Amino acid sequence: MLALLLGISLSAFTLTSCDKEDDKGDAPGIAAFSIEGDNESATLAFDMPVFATETKTGNLEKSDFSLTLSGGTATLADFTVAHTAGTNQVIFGLVIDGIADGNEVITVAPASATSIYSEKGAAMEITVAKTANLNDIGIIGKWQSSGVNVAPLLIYAGIDSIYAYFRADNSYLVESFTPDGSKTTLSGTFTQQRTSVPGIWDITVNQSTPTSLVSVGIFQVIAGNPLTMKYEIAQTEPVIVGVTPPTASAGFGSTSAGAYGVMNVQTYVKVR
Repeated sequence: MLALLLGISLSAFTLTSCDKEDDKGDAPGIAAFSIEGDNESATLAFDMPVFATETKTGNLEKSDFSLTLSGGTATLADFTVAHTAGTNQVIFGLVIDGIADGNEVITVAPASATSIYSEKGAAMEITVAKTANLNDIGIIGKWQSSGVNVAPLLIYAGIDSIYAYFRADNSYLVESFTPDGSKTTLSGTFTQQRTSVPGIWDITVNQSTPTSLVSVGIFQVIAGNPLTMKYEIAQTEPVIVGVTPPTASAGFGSTSAGAYGVMNVQTYVKVR
């Protein structure tokens, strides 16, 4: 009787232990997916720590994800993945071709049913997906102008190249250089808005350093590889007698009602 009872107890213990071993818990899910304001990166948050294998090891890699883009006018040329095993966050580096208009939808999902695992070894279901829209970024990004692309008025002022960085937080940094390498740095904030003229945006620049001033103008990003931009702007505060800003309705070359022609029109090339 004692042996029989021990046998039953042992069987029960073994059965319970086996059930516990097979319990992998909940599979990972997606808590959030968002695109940064410059469309250059995206953040994916899982609802638990994740791994590349069911043995609780491995960083997630590009091959573990399906990342697709639909709609809009831009395309997804490539992407990178940064993840540390045991964390719940993945950072995607996005390489976007074309001009995003905000109608582009990026969908993220596991590449297969064996791509992403929980701490207990439960695999994320391949049907789990999340979407987010690209941003209608306008001028946001890094731009460079040199040689014949520099506005003639600036060339006459001794400038031969310009680097401009318009950030997603609406701050900007502009560095201009003379042929001898001397640099002038301008910084401040900006606002931008689409106009009723297709492709042309209004921009207002509030410079804070090295001096305070306001400039108003227009720009247009032009499709190509790389993207280029026409940019025309004029100081409005403090007022310069005889100078008025260009307008979208009058088009490029409309600074001071066209008095300067294309002399104040700058061409930029987008850089990554």
